[in-house]
Amino acid sequence: MSKKQKVEESQSAAAAAKKGSSDENANKEEEIDTIELDATAKDVDLTRRRIKKIEGFEFLHNLENLCLRWNLISKMENLSSLVKLVELDLYDNQITKIENLDALVNLESLDLCYNRITKLEGLSTLKKVKTLFIMHNKIEKIEGLENLTELYYLELGDNRINKIEGLDNCKKLERLMLGANQIKKIENLNHLPALKMLSLPGNAIVKIENLNNLTAMKELYLSQNGIKFIENLDGLDLEILDLNYNRIEKVQNVSHLKNLTDFWARHNKISEYKDLEELTKLPNLSLVYLEFCPIASKSDYRETVIAAIPSLQRLDAEYCFRKL
Repeated sequence: MSKKQKVEESQSAAAAAKKGSSDENANKEEEIDTIELDATAKDVDLTRRRIKKIEGFEFLHNLENLCLRWNLISKMENLSSLVKLVELDLYDNQITKIENLDALVNLESLDLCYNRITKLEGLSTLKKVKTLFIMHNKIEKIEGLENLTELYYLELGDNRINKIEGLDNCKKLERLMLGANQIKKIENLNHLPALKMLSLPGNAIVKIENLNNLTAMKELYLSQNGIKFIENLDGLDLEILDLNYNRIEKVQNVSHLKNLTDFWARHNKISEYKDLEELTKLPNLSLVYLEFCPIASKSDYRETVIAAIPSLQRLDAEYCFRKL
C-alpha cells in the first residue's frame, strides 16, 4: 500500500452569473478538493480549509497533533482510530457538543474555543489532558472535570458561567482563566494548592475574598469588576495585581507583597497621594498604572509618584526619568 492516502474535503463554490443576464441566478455546484497526507505523519495542519466534516483520518495511525482551526465542522466524530493523538485543535468551528473522544486516552491538549458548546461533558476518559481551552462558547456551569487530574491550564473565559465550582479534583491546576463570565463571588478555590494565576476580569465580583490558602499564586487579575476595597490578600506572595476598572479609592493591604512588580489600577477613584503610601513600601515594584484615576490629573502627578517609589521603572506605560 502506498504511504500516501487521500482525505476528501467537500466545499461549495458559487458559479458566476452570466454577464448581461437579468433573470439567471448564481448557481452553486459541489466540488471535491483532495488533500494528500503522508500515512506516517505525526502532525497534520488543515487550518482554514472550509472542512465540514471530520473524516478520512483512519489510516493516520501515528498522528499526534491534528489542527482543524477555522473550518466549518459541526460535529466531533470519526476520531476513534487516532489513539496516539496528543493535541487536538478545533478552534473556531461550529461544534455544539463535546462528544466521541473516549478513545483519545493519550490526549494532552484540547482546544474548542469559539464554538457553540453549551455544556462541559464527554471528557471523562481524557485523564492525561493538561491544557483545556473552551473560551467563547455558551457554557453555563463548570462540571465534568472530575477525571482531569493532570489539568494545569483551564481557559473558560467568555461563557455564561455564574459560579466557580467543579474543580475539586484538579489539584495540579496552575492557570485558571474565567474572564468575561457572570461570576459574582470568588469561592471554591482552596483545594487548588498549585494555582499560580487566577484571571477573573469582566465579571460581577464586588469583594476580594477566599484566596488566603492559594500560597503559590503569583498573578491575580480582577479588572472590570465592582471592587471597592483591596483586602484579604494575607498569605499571598503576588508579583502581578490587576485591579483596573474598579471602584477603589485607596491602595491598602498590599504592604506585605514584597515581591510585587506590577500594580495596575487605571480607571479607579484614587485621588490623593496619601492613598498610595503602601506602594512606597514595595521594594520590587517596577510598573504602576494609575491613568484615568483622579490623581493622574494633578499637575505634579508623575514627578511626585516617581519620587515616592524609588524602584519604579514605568508609570502608566511610560518610562520613568529621574533628575540626577
